[in-house]
Amino acid sequence: MCQSETPLFIVYSYASVIILGLIVAFSIIFKNHRHPVNRNAFYFIVLIVLWTIGDLIQWETTSPLVSYIFSRLSYLADFIFLFILYFAYGFVGEKLTGERKIIFALPLSLTILAVVGGFGVGAYDESTCLTNVSWYIYPSLSLGLVYSIWASTVLFRKYNDSWAYYNTKSQVRLLIFAIMFSFLWSVAYEVVDIFNATKNLEIEISPYFILGNLFFIVLIAFGIIEYNLFDFGVIPKKWFSFAIISVIFGGMFLLSLTPTFYFISLIFYAGIVWMFWKR
Repeated sequence: MCQSETPLFIVYSYASVIILGLIVAFSIIFKNHRHPVNRNAFYFIVLIVLWTIGDLIQWETTSPLVSYIFSRLSYLADFIFLFILYFAYGFVGEKLTGERKIIFALPLSLTILAVVGGFGVGAYDESTCLTNVSWYIYPSLSLGLVYSIWASTVLFRKYNDSWAYYNTKSQVRLLIFAIMFSFLWSVAYEVVDIFNATKNLEIEISPYFILGNLFFIVLIAFGIIEYNLFDFGVIPKKWFSFAIISVIFGGMFLLSLTPTFYFISLIFYAGIVWMFWKR
């Protein structure tokens, strides 16, 4: 049986990301559900939310089988970067045909095979409810790298367009940063896990996973507020949105598991303060 008691901090922080992610995702899709930019943004944010829910279930479940199933399903997070690529093409005004979308998605058939067949996703230890990282993590990270750089390159073309407005260039800068940050955070998390870098320090790295997801969603929300991303006619009040984010981080500070996590959370929050109020 898996652990039955999950720290309150884990439930709070994961729930915050899930709720905030759903608010941002549905705000985007309800604004204009026909536009490919809005649709693909909705898809990749919802996938981040589902990825977060899957990880929370692994914390909460007492069933080894359920934990194993969601551990395998977590590899489907590779599709986040595919939808980010689709989003990038839509953002620069290049319409993708169904055939091109399928061709772009073909490499992820390896991920589906790995998840469905259990190939390379790691051996499962029922006594600890943990799946050990195996060889498919390397193809998975490679796919994320390719799609992230590809999407960033597509967006950068828009940035170099001499006819692009200053606000559009600001949107592109933010999006490229958000995409590459999300990928590099995933890489850092997996590298630390693969090489047991924190084992001797007796630091549990799982709680740190959520900070990357939270920060990515905050970046998208900031783009909506500051740069009118997704063509919002009525931009939410900056102070109100910042207050909500501050409440979320305030709860994290109060419930922090360790001084190390408190310090890292503080760095993230300081970055958000600078981002919102640098002017």
